[in-house]
Amino acid sequence: MTAPTRRRPRWVVLAPAAALVLVALCLRGPFSAVGPVLDELGDELSMSTGALAVVTALPLVCFGLISPFAPAVAARLGVHRAIVAGTAVLAVGIALRMGGTVGLFAGTVLLTGGIAIVNVLLPAAARSEYGTRSAVVVGMTTASMAVSAAAGAGLAQPLATLGGSARTGLLLWIVPVLAALAAVAVLARARRGVPVPTATAPASRTAILRDRVALAVTLYFGLQALTFYAMLTWLPDILESEAGFSPVAAGGLVAAAAFLGAPTSLVVPPLAARRGNQVGWAIAVSVPTLIAILGLLVAPGAAPALWALLYGLGTGAAFPLSMTLVLQRSRDVAQTGRLSASAQSMGYLIAATGPLAVGLLHEATGGWTAGLVLLLVVLLGQVAVGLAAGRDRLVSASA
Repeated sequence: MTAPTRRRPRWVVLAPAAALVLVALCLRGPFSAVGPVLDELGDELSMSTGALAVVTALPLVCFGLISPFAPAVAARLGVHRAIVAGTAVLAVGIALRMGGTVGLFAGTVLLTGGIAIVNVLLPAAARSEYGTRSAVVVGMTTASMAVSAAAGAGLAQPLATLGGSARTGLLLWIVPVLAALAAVAVLARARRGVPVPTATAPASRTAILRDRVALAVTLYFGLQALTFYAMLTWLPDILESEAGFSPVAAGGLVAAAAFLGAPTSLVVPPLAARRGNQVGWAIAVSVPTLIAILGLLVAPGAAPALWALLYGLGTGAAFPLSMTLVLQRSRDVAQTGRLSASAQSMGYLIAATGPLAVGLLHEATGGWTAGLVLLLVVLLGQVAVGLAAGRDRLVSASA
């Protein structure tokens, strides 16, 4: 007679998720905190407006350029230790930003490089820990990222006041990063020697982009990210010029809109993963954003707070859906890492064009109508590729 299998203590089951969520809490605040203190940074470092604009554009570009290398780092170090390495690089980058203008640029590149590695590998780590139940953990990590983005924007000025300068306020983000580093290092140590599942066939970095399913997931990620970062960049200005909001009120409303990504990230992944097909979800999450953009176009002053919150709700739901699609369309941990790298590499490069295009259209026309029409077209494209990415099928085994 065999002895009954002992259930693992609850804390043993929850500890890996807690470590991954804590790491995710550090993946947006260090750069979303820069925008609200740009003027102070310019005064402290005697930087031009153009140079400051480059600082704000660097994160998305670095995400796109560095993300493809995350699977190779994971293959060499293991998924957990690669996340430790990325988090450590993030901490060094935050500290390096204290080193004047050169330090600000170098630190921004370094910290966003670390974030790019961790961004890609979090879904793979969640799948490694929880298998088919990983969608819940992915939802928790994406919710944590939404909280991080909102906290970075909302706490930027208070932290600058507390630290006595904008740079010191940015440095204070190193405190939660070091806590996350300690937590994930303990997890990695516990997983030392545990083999990481690999794909059954070798695959190059470009092979996955030749697969139609992977390409649809990648395009969906990029288009939803474009819409979100365009909101973060320009919605405050739209609210100020079109609805008469003060800068503080507009910034607070956008922070509240970004925060809506937290509850949607907890709800969308586990529900969307219940079935193999996510086509309905791809349509549903676009509806709030569609209403918001149409409202800003037709009647911006009628209900500006509602338009902003609907914008945040729609984009906040689309991001966790895009991460769920990475899980649902891939076959194993290794392929999840490659698909995540593809989606985030190409996706963030696509996303980087959004804020720039909307800004150039505003400069050329003197208004926001052209930029909002562009975002409406992008949203329709997002729905179209979502119909393909949401179908119940997998990336090919050779990709």
